[in-house]
Amino acid sequence: MSTDFATLRIEDEDGLRWIRFDRARKMNAFDEHQWAELGRALDEAAVAEGVRCIALGSTSGHFSSGYDLPAALAELEGGGPAEIRRHIGRGNAACWKVWHSTKPVIAAVEGYCLGGAFELAMACDFVLADRGASFGEPEARIAASAPFLISPWVMGIRHAKEVLLTGELMTAERAERIGLVNELCEPGRLGERVRAWSRKLQGFPAGIWAQNKMMVNRSYEIMGFSSAIAMGEDAFVELCCLPDPFKGELEQRVKRDGFASAIRWAQSRFE
Repeated sequence: MSTDFATLRIEDEDGLRWIRFDRARKMNAFDEHQWAELGRALDEAAVAEGVRCIALGSTSGHFSSGYDLPAALAELEGGGPAEIRRHIGRGNAACWKVWHSTKPVIAAVEGYCLGGAFELAMACDFVLADRGASFGEPEARIAASAPFLISPWVMGIRHAKEVLLTGELMTAERAERIGLVNELCEPGRLGERVRAWSRKLQGFPAGIWAQNKMMVNRSYEIMGFSSAIAMGEDAFVELCCLPDPFKGELEQRVKRDGFASAIRWAQSRFE
């Protein structure tokens, strides 16, 4: 097992491998390096003989606030469609690794679970959430979209449109009501409940469990899941390339005033 991760912390306990996001100063917002490290950590967990279950979590109070927008703007400045597609490809590749994992993957969510991190959590087999967690896809409020378009597949059309087209955040209780969360956990009990789920899942023969997961996933793929994800990538690239005064102003404010100030300005349009 590698230990040379700069943005992750890896912990093993009783067949359960924790992959914890470790960029607390950035509220675990994903930059290109963290997406790459997550992909490597998932690959290692997939082949580790002693690992029967994987949990994605955090070392701090937030699962993740999504993509690191300032880092993304810096990386993509002057870039075209190929660079944009390569940028989102790292996060989407991690989501696909989770989707195709033959080992159970649990998202252990506390605090913010937004944007690309929301899509990552929805790609997991199970989501356990602290009652204080918040979920959402705020990309629409900064003139973007979800690059891994999984939301319509895990909730009804009304809720999908609300999440994707308004950018409103929702509480953990509401997320459970509309089918995004398997179990709500009382404060301080999230890790305990993840371990209990891990013990339960490890009771199944690994090969049989993996085959059953594949059958469930394959039924969605037959209905067009994979094509919808590809369409989401195309839409994200197209939106990034469309000229828009708001996007130009947002980028200038990020550079001039800082990310937090720019986001407050963007959010003020909806107040």
